[in-house]
Amino acid sequence: MRLAAVLLAVAAGSVGATPAPQPKATIDSTSHAAAPRLTHTDVRARVAVATTPGHTGELRPARDTLAKQDAPLSAEEATAQQIEKLLRGPLRYGVTGLYVVDARTGEPVFAVNADDRLNPASNVKMISTAAALEALGPEFRYPTRLLGTLPGQDGAIRTDAYLLGSYDPTLANADLDDLATGLAARGVVAFHGDLIVGSDATRDGIFRPSVPIEIAAGTPGLSPKAAPPDGFDLVRVEVTAKTLAYPAAPRLTYKTSASVDVHGRAVTVLAIGGTIGKGGLVTYKLPLADRDRAATAAYALRASLRAHGIAVTGSVKVEELGDFVGESLGVGELPVELARHESRPLVSIVTDVNKWSINWLAERVILSAAAITHHAPPTMELAVDTMYGWLERHARLGKSDLVVDSGSGLSYRTQISARELVAVVLAASGFAHDGLAVSPAVSSAWLGSLSIGGHDGTLMNRFKTPETRGRVRGKTGTLSTVIALSGLVEIDPARPLAFALVTNTNTPLSKGQVRKTHEALVTALCTYAQRTATLVAPPVAAPVAPTPNPTPDETEPEN
Repeated sequence: MRLAAVLLAVAAGSVGATPAPQPKATIDSTSHAAAPRLTHTDVRARVAVATTPGHTGELRPARDTLAKQDAPLSAEEATAQQIEKLLRGPLRYGVTGLYVVDARTGEPVFAVNADDRLNPASNVKMISTAAALEALGPEFRYPTRLLGTLPGQDGAIRTDAYLLGSYDPTLANADLDDLATGLAARGVVAFHGDLIVGSDATRDGIFRPSVPIEIAAGTPGLSPKAAPPDGFDLVRVEVTAKTLAYPAAPRLTYKTSASVDVHGRAVTVLAIGGTIGKGGLVTYKLPLADRDRAATAAYALRASLRAHGIAVTGSVKVEELGDFVGESLGVGELPVELARHESRPLVSIVTDVNKWSINWLAERVILSAAAITHHAPPTMELAVDTMYGWLERHARLGKSDLVVDSGSGLSYRTQISARELVAVVLAASGFAHDGLAVSPAVSSAWLGSLSIGGHDGTLMNRFKTPETRGRVRGKTGTLSTVIALSGLVEIDPARPLAFALVTNTNTPLSKGQVRKTHEALVTALCTYAQRTATLVAPPVAAPVAPTPNPTPDETEPEN
């Protein structure tokens, strides 16, 4: 295995010989998605350590920790020896990058291949979430508003209304009920205008559009009753299923097709076949096409209005906001906000992203943050530029230093070194050394979004020993040829350790073995921190966070 020197990164002017430079990972044009093609050599790990246990800043080359020595090993040398042994286990089949620093001072502690550009997978989410939190603020909430004219004295709205979103990545059908509740509170009893959405379905719509279809058993031998919510005219249901004469598990089939209604508008036809037992009740969430995102939101609102006793007679149509406002002013009407729904605070959404490594949500968060702050449609190019901007300001890293092309890390093109990942951890968590400091509110929100070992997220079932539980905050990363973990070891309040640990291979690796070795390596860092601590902090007391509804992680689960 190619093991670059395990070393306490030697500061300028330190004593001792400088380790020979190690070759960088090179790009093989034939590899999958331009992933780095890794090579390795069998080099024994070496370490440089502080001259005194107090870390005066003076460094000297370490002794050969594999050779017999008369004097006892220092804490640094003993830890380096553990690291060396672990690198010769399952990690020998690939290249592992490690970098560890004192978070408060930025003083390097240990490093292995620290400057090799590797793929850290979902560790990229550390960048996208930090950039989004800075752009919008931790307490930002995505608003979804209904704009129109006030109802008349009879409680009826006879003009069109505009459903205006803000790229809310969490907007769901049930959230539109807040708008219906708001209208009902205004005394609205009827809405006779059209409900308008814009052509940007991402702005005004539901990111994962679906509609609940309730299927209730009917008379034995006849079809069950099945229909979308009243007013959800985007879907038509056709039932050929039969109700059994006895209770039984439902054996229903679902098939969708495209059609048009009597007005020529596109609709989705759901054909339900199979059987349902006597007295059975099933709710099927019918997924809809992405093009129906905005229409789904509009029809969900229509259904909620009717559920609140508000008569709805208009239709759904697409029109730009500027045209809607212009037409309203042309007839002497000024659109006002009739009702509003607000999402959870961004800090809560980002916590879901980082604790559970949710790819699609990570992408939507940085896409929407970039779009909102730049007053432009969301594009990945704009999102990535926003991430690079954050890196330049806070971590002093530019496009020539690393490669990022997504907000989730679900890419084989990503190239970031362990040293650069530690720079991200330091900047995002508020330990600024070179770059512009982030606000305390943003750093606190970002730190709280990381998984806590033995407590929650993708680290829930890891770091469960007494010496590690609640003492490791981190962001995991997983792809078929990548295992990564970056974060903080929080044992000594005076000297928390920031670390990045990334293993890459050319072929799919044994995730269980690599994760186990990573855990052992970080545990060695915990032991080192305990041994050198001046004051030991109690472990983080964090409740177990519930698993969110979205499916987490990348191509395979983190745990």
